Amino acid sequence: MAYKQIPYTVEGCDLPPEVAAFIADADRRCDLFYDQQLNKRFPRYVPSEPAQVYATLRHVTEQGLPLGETFIEWGSGFGVASGFAALLGYDAHGIEIEETLVEKADALITDHGLKAEFLPISYIPDGFISYDALSGHDIVRDESFGHRTGMPRYDGMDIDIEEVDLFFVYPWPGEQEMMLKLFDAVAGEGAILVAYYGDRDLCLYRKLDDETY
Repeated sequence: MAYKQIPYTVEGCDLPPEVAAFIADADRRCDLFYDQQLNKRFPRYVPSEPAQVYATLRHVTEQGLPLGETFIEWGSGFGVASGFAALLGYDAHGIEIEETLVEKADALITDHGLKAEFLPISYIPDGFISYDALSGHDIVRDESFGHRTGMPRYDGMDIDIEEVDLFFVYPWPGEQEMMLKLFDAVAGEGAILVAYYGDRDLCLYRKLDDETY
């Protein structure tokens, strides 16, 4: 692997009014989503603790860890982390394969006057294959892509994935290692990954230069 974990302890922070209002509205919409039993159509959707996610993204930003201002949320759901990224000044993108969730994320972001782009595609880019393994999900390179040139890119984005500065993901337990492997495979040198593993369990990673690791 060519990444290292950055020491970090989750701490609370004072939420600016616009962030508190955004979280309250996102929570209300999520509660409605469950009240209407729409989650049965998307059983893999589980929200994170938004205040902790915001505090971590703000910490990363205030510490100047990302090299630039391009952000991707892998598996964006309602787009809450993407909204936080927009509030923090990033060029925010969410990757979410369920189009209904993309519509809900678009509505949330638009109603709060924010700007983020959501793409209804898989976060596993062309050139990779995901599969079920004994320890959970895993990925391998698609050897049939060997003859194609260029770095991995998501349809709908005008930059390569290696140009993204900050990634966020809330993986399922069986997908934690897969998401770290994906980050290792596609992120550019210096990129930051914020991974939410559960309540007060957020980890930060930086991609290293393969030659100096």
